[in-house]
Amino acid sequence: MSGVATRRAPPAAAPRVRTTLLLALFFVSGASGLVYEVVWMRLLSLTLSVTVYAVTTVLCAFMSGLALGAAIGGWVADRVKSPLLAYGLVELGIAATAVGTAAILFHLGPAYVWVHDRLGASPLAFTGGRFVLAFVVLLVPCTLMGATLPLLGRATIADRDAVGRGAGGLYAMNTLGAVLGTIAAGFALIPGLGLWRTSAVAAGLNLAVGLVALCLGWRAAAAPTLPRPASASAPAKARVRFVCLAFALSGFTALGYEVLWTRALEQFTHNSTYAYSAMLATFLLGLALGSAAAARPADRVVRPLLALGLVEILIGLSVVGGLALFARFDRLVPAAAAAMGGLGSWLRVVCLIFGEAGAALLATTLLFGATFPLVVRLVVDRLDAVGARIGAAYVANTLGAIAGAVGVGFVLLPALGMRGAFVALVLVNLVVGAGLALAAAPRGAGAVAGALAAMAAALTLALVPPSLFEQSFVRRFGPLLFYREEVTDTVMVTQDARGDRMIRFSDGRGTAGTMTVRDDKMYAHIPLLLHPAPRRVLSICFGVGNSLAAATTHPVERIDAVELSPGVVDAAPLFRATNRDVLADPHVHLTIADGRNFLLASHDTYDVIRLDPPELHTAGVVNLYTREFYELARDHLRPGGIFSIWVNVVMTPEPDLRALVRTLASVFPHVSVWHGPLRYSWVINGSMAPHRPDLALLMRRFEEPGVQADLAAIGVPDAFAFLSHFVLAGDAVAAFAGESALVTDDRTRLDFTVPRSLDSFFGFANASTGGWLVQLMGPDPHHDVGLAVFFRKIAQMAAYKRPVLPYLVNVGATGLGPDEVRARLAAAGAPVEDGAGQPVPAGSGSSPRHAS
Repeated sequence: MSGVATRRAPPAAAPRVRTTLLLALFFVSGASGLVYEVVWMRLLSLTLSVTVYAVTTVLCAFMSGLALGAAIGGWVADRVKSPLLAYGLVELGIAATAVGTAAILFHLGPAYVWVHDRLGASPLAFTGGRFVLAFVVLLVPCTLMGATLPLLGRATIADRDAVGRGAGGLYAMNTLGAVLGTIAAGFALIPGLGLWRTSAVAAGLNLAVGLVALCLGWRAAAAPTLPRPASASAPAKARVRFVCLAFALSGFTALGYEVLWTRALEQFTHNSTYAYSAMLATFLLGLALGSAAAARPADRVVRPLLALGLVEILIGLSVVGGLALFARFDRLVPAAAAAMGGLGSWLRVVCLIFGEAGAALLATTLLFGATFPLVVRLVVDRLDAVGARIGAAYVANTLGAIAGAVGVGFVLLPALGMRGAFVALVLVNLVVGAGLALAAAPRGAGAVAGALAAMAAALTLALVPPSLFEQSFVRRFGPLLFYREEVTDTVMVTQDARGDRMIRFSDGRGTAGTMTVRDDKMYAHIPLLLHPAPRRVLSICFGVGNSLAAATTHPVERIDAVELSPGVVDAAPLFRATNRDVLADPHVHLTIADGRNFLLASHDTYDVIRLDPPELHTAGVVNLYTREFYELARDHLRPGGIFSIWVNVVMTPEPDLRALVRTLASVFPHVSVWHGPLRYSWVINGSMAPHRPDLALLMRRFEEPGVQADLAAIGVPDAFAFLSHFVLAGDAVAAFAGESALVTDDRTRLDFTVPRSLDSFFGFANASTGGWLVQLMGPDPHHDVGLAVFFRKIAQMAAYKRPVLPYLVNVGATGLGPDEVRARLAAAGAPVEDGAGQPVPAGSGSSPRHAS
């Protein structure tokens, strides 16, 4: 006899243990699923870019696969003899295909370039091509993941009166696992193991889940074959469609709120990989707890449609309450930080981030979680259709979520602003709630529900001030000269009491302004003066245009400028005093794009490629500091070309700075390091051929009126003053870098380690103390811990400064003697003695491999 024929049903006492075990398996599966999502989103950002358009495209592709899987899984679940065996096979399929997906994503660049070359001229066609590319890559594993809930629902739900408890429990455990997966991936696995090994760990979990599920499915009795009743009546079908439509609209608002709250809370959680992990984990935690809490009541409530309507109304009201609380965050957050004894530890910073996210999101997401068991109770009217109906509900909610991600991010937010988009979503919840209640309740009760929704709508309009979000920045920075809530970011321009202007973003971070002009311009002049004849320049990150304006003073033929945020460009006219209306210069060609993505798709080569991005703790910035990006930049350099990066050494812990320098040196054999006029930043240059400073050439370049005037205006009047900004090169670079770990696409490291250090000022930003530039302008460093850290770090990094004399070339062509060169360097503030206090001779002491 066959094995199938001899299987015996489990003892009667076993179902509870079996159900508990299946819930545990689904918990683990949820954890691995979110690990994959985090890993794949990071990998795809390396190729498709970190722009909001690309990120949304990837998210939609991911969720489309889940929706397709839910539809297929629901159909299959009601037709196979053992849904549990099918579930086990699906989990094994996820394990197998997920590893392959990660391997493909690491090598997706050529396929992306192929799509860009053919569709890049049409933004609409290119967006479609990018979606298709992401969808095809993610299709199989995401489809398999989407199939798991209907299959397991069909395997575990055997009582028509317990469908809410069964489905709600499964959803809660799976989502709770997703919380663990988000935290584990964002705080431990990816920082510790890298993306590839983290994917392997997740695949191992799916493998284990699949094997256990197969064992359970093999030993258990087959799912009972239920007689198929006649097709559902027209009223029953209409009710299912009606409930699924409401669930789709609920999904629309849920993803819409996630988009809006992520933007709104950035001012307090700050913009880092940890903040995004905390936001996502908090959102999922609410869904899990809400579903768990509502699972049993969903089966007992007499009018589930009315209950669902009231929950939707409460969702809208909870958002209004969250906004009212947010309006007080500028006072509550510093008070919370003070109550914790300040932000002197990373643990306190993380606790504050989770506290901020929870205060704003948790009540709303608990209610969203409660909708799922109610919806399942409403749509599952017969046991032989459990899989299909759960799948249909999941598909509806996921499609609504896709529409929410696109509609809110690209339509409502730019058209209505943050406040308007929030109000619009609240009104959707209230209308959905009222519609459900009116459809479910007797006329009197329905009228009450409708009146309640109308009152809530009026309350929303009254309690959410029109300038809620703008005023939160005004209270922090004073009057705003420019404020724009756009698709990519919220951009503003602030002005202090001394008239200094700064451009800031939704996290309050100030990147550049009129007070940073000295350093901003020096960042551009350094590589352009080291290159003998720069003609083509690529400048990534616009800031306020100060660096770009400096680049135009050189005899360049073309400068390609790349900036991620359109709002930054729109604010540029407010900085004409320092950027000299640089975008009107015919040599400058601006592209709104992700810098790495622009270079990946470009077929041009450059004499100088320079980066001027935000601080390293900013999410996504690390993509411009990995070995693979340096290799990409190297391949786009002309012979003799120079690649130049900027880094804030005050905000970067020294071990991370060493890793960054070693990574650059692993790609470029010739590296030199220079500092800005205020010494808080380094400009690190790499090249394939030596770029040692040519004194005769530098002196001639300072005779060019535009170059000389621009540099003199920032306190660098001649070549010797320029050379005083030299830090190190040659063997000193190798000695400084040591054996530090490399920064790679697989193990980015810096975006995890930098925020953990108080050097990054990440914690100070959370306490709303205004960021390091405001602190720099403070009156007394002894009264500000941020300023104390700032100046102490500057002094610490100054110890690495070396004499430039050994690296100078073409000194004889200047007509100056060695003693005069040394004297003029000393007068400019450059060191001319070695560590033992002995004079350093010119043109000696360089290493053939590492000399700059």
